[in-house]
Amino acid sequence: MLMEVNEDAYREFYKTKRRQKYLEERSAKNGDFSYDMLTTERFHGEDILVDETADAGEIAMKQIMLDRLRQALLLLTEDEQRLVLEIFGEEQSERALAKKYGISQAAIHKRKDRILKKLRKWILF
Repeated sequence: MLMEVNEDAYREFYKTKRRQKYLEERSAKNGDFSYDMLTTERFHGEDILVDETADAGEIAMKQIMLDRLRQALLLLTEDEQRLVLEIFGEEQSERALAKKYGISQAAIHKRKDRILKKLRKWILF
């Protein structure tokens, strides 16, 4: 598709293009580096500049919630603590635990839900 432009627009376009090429060549010659140099059709170079430092408030809140969880876990019965450990610590399935204890998977699921409701209530006050 051809598009007609006036001479000034044509000159300005190629002037900008030549300037960009000159700057790129000069940067390459000087060994300059910029994150823009990493930009491709599929990746923007500046995307690697994401600030990964954690927010202090967020860290504090997580720590408070973990402390509350630890305290709440101590309020559970030994059987409840064991079930929490098996499900979440050892990542055993409800089905495997049902077989181990000789009860239905639905019974294990109900116990787990009951325990989680208790913990939520204690943690969130």
